[in-house]
Amino acid sequence: MPCCKYCGGKIDKDVVFCPKCGKSVVVKGTRLRKSQVQEKVDEAKHRANMYVILAIMLVTVGIMGGGILCVSVSSVGLFGIVLVCLGIGSTAWADRYERKAQNLKKQLNR
Repeated sequence: MPCCKYCGGKIDKDVVFCPKCGKSVVVKGTRLRKSQVQEKVDEAKHRANMYVILAIMLVTVGIMGGGILCVSVSSVGLFGIVLVCLGIGSTAWADRYERKAQNLKKQLNR
């Protein structure tokens, strides 16, 4: 697996920006076709939207399920807390893909 020349983080061979430091890993002499970059932007936006939807579902089910289970059995109410935490974690992944899409758009406009 290749490494970023700026931070040393591991990167996939088809990425445009390092997921760790955000710097462009495309060699200056090469140019990605606009359609390739636009495709990556669309994919990143789609993933960000999926994680937002997942976060909303997990938090909603966690609050509702945790409230109901907490009334009946207090130790099972922790299930709701776990779902809420997973929902919050999903928003972090959504933000990551949103930033990736923004960086790719910058690359497209260069």
